[in-house]
Amino acid sequence: MSVGVAMVLLAVESENGAVLNYRLEKNQITVGSSSRNDVVVRSPAVAERHLVMHRNGDRFTFVTVDRQTVVLNGERRSRGVLYPGDRIRLGPMTLVFRGSETGGAEAIPNAVPPEQDASSSPARDGAPQLAFLSDPAGFATARLELMAALATPHSDCFRRVIALIRDALPGVELAVLAPDGGGGLAALASVWEGDLPRFPPAGLSDLTTPGRYAQIGSGGSATVVYPISALEGEPVGAIAARPAGMLGNEGVGLLGETARLLGLRWREIGRADTVVPGSDVDARQALGARVPGTSQAVQVLRAGMVAAAVGNDPVLVCGGEGVGRTEMARLLSSIGPDRGRRVVVVDGGGADDRAVRRELFGPTGVPSLADRVEGAVDRARGGVLILRNVDRLPLPLQAELAGLISAQQREPAGAGSVRWVVTCGEDPLALVQQGKLEPAFFLVFSRRMLRVPRLAERREDLPLLIAGMLARVAQDQQKSIRGITLECLNTLLAQPFPGEMAELVGAINRFVTATPDGEMVRCEELSGSGGDPLARGSQAATSLADVLASDNLKQVVPRVEQLIIDRVMRQVKGNQSKGARALGISRGALIAKLKEYAVPDYRFLRRRQGRA
Repeated sequence: MSVGVAMVLLAVESENGAVLNYRLEKNQITVGSSSRNDVVVRSPAVAERHLVMHRNGDRFTFVTVDRQTVVLNGERRSRGVLYPGDRIRLGPMTLVFRGSETGGAEAIPNAVPPEQDASSSPARDGAPQLAFLSDPAGFATARLELMAALATPHSDCFRRVIALIRDALPGVELAVLAPDGGGGLAALASVWEGDLPRFPPAGLSDLTTPGRYAQIGSGGSATVVYPISALEGEPVGAIAARPAGMLGNEGVGLLGETARLLGLRWREIGRADTVVPGSDVDARQALGARVPGTSQAVQVLRAGMVAAAVGNDPVLVCGGEGVGRTEMARLLSSIGPDRGRRVVVVDGGGADDRAVRRELFGPTGVPSLADRVEGAVDRARGGVLILRNVDRLPLPLQAELAGLISAQQREPAGAGSVRWVVTCGEDPLALVQQGKLEPAFFLVFSRRMLRVPRLAERREDLPLLIAGMLARVAQDQQKSIRGITLECLNTLLAQPFPGEMAELVGAINRFVTATPDGEMVRCEELSGSGGDPLARGSQAATSLADVLASDNLKQVVPRVEQLIIDRVMRQVKGNQSKGARALGISRGALIAKLKEYAVPDYRFLRRRQGRA
């Protein structure tokens, strides 16, 4: 080994036998799950910054951060001195310290490794020695699987390639990119956290030299961009990977081989794949129309949905009751590269354990990865399974689902993969602490969590939201609505809407139904009666105690009569004949009292039930 610049030699060994080698020229080396570290080890058991190695001359020490611990040579430690050959266990990975190139380095044999086949024998009589060696990086199987995946191009090629490379390089973030036509690169498939690398498509032309690739940033956390060139030699896309420190020379070589294979079959994959460049642009446009607004909460939601639309990661959609969690889950399945996949919805609330099991897994109620056509999980293969109200499921069933989803995530993505999207209450972490959400289930979905805000958090978005709803509802009812009057809009904006989005949608449906074709929505019922008729019932109920506290019969009797009539008319959905029989009065007397007390016309409830 040549003597020169001192390099620290480290190796990361995974449970499947893959080894990633690091050569770092630093006096302080950080290790953790964040991509900002020099050595990145992604695991729930590893903190963002888990430990720091310090170098003082030829002496190496380490200390953990924030009371974390590691297992050094079988002993749990928080600090210590490092010697060549020491093994540090962090979650599922083992960090092997090799020392430095200029002193104290552990000898790394260049001859026959320990994997040498037992049939090899020493040379005799001057005959050449024969030895059978193993691929040092363990990528032989990955190469064969990549070639098999690209042998017959199909609609899932890109996701399949990403899954295979991810299995060979655990913990590495990957993306297959192509020009989106707008001066940027769009992801055709990815396993990526945060924004995609900003690499100009024009820069791909500088990578036409065979074997050349680009690096964004420096150090172990840098991003590597390897060009994908078609047969004509022109780059048509790229493979991005980070952190560079976890790739090593063998990992970069695997990316190069994959890029060359993709280039050879690019046209065939493009004809078979429904993915088009610019899908993230289309997703943003679709979300801008369906989730309008400029509030911070809505912008965060839209950005999270664009990021979650790419890939096959499980997604958790949380929010308060009535905010539209299921609608956001459905919308997520209609954007991104995999839009158009079938959607299966299962409600986890309001049913017992056995009923939910039967609905998910069929008559046996037993989770299985076998190909069957019995339950919702099997019907959702190749599509999206939306599981509503998971916080109402029994904890044992949540634990089983966590194991099933984790097992499916370890399998290569294919045409039979299931994309899991679940909904729960507003604060998943609080639900874990309250014992309503299984911690293992929470960890499975912790990578992709979306929160749907309440209307109170996006009051400035209501005008755009109401305008969009009016257009969609009018289209559903095959009506031509000229718009909404300013007075009606201001009245709607002043409503508290305790039922959140569900109540707002109901109000819009009701007023569009009452508006003649070609007219404007006027909402006289709201503006002339002092508020939403649905809200007035709840307001009346809250004031009943104050009414009964009075001793004046002239005040108490009419008020109680109004509340009873309002309740009965709501129950009979505005049917005056049924209401009169229930109240024990004539229909004429009821009509007079309805006018006197300004009781809402609850016939819209029947129209809503008919549309449902």
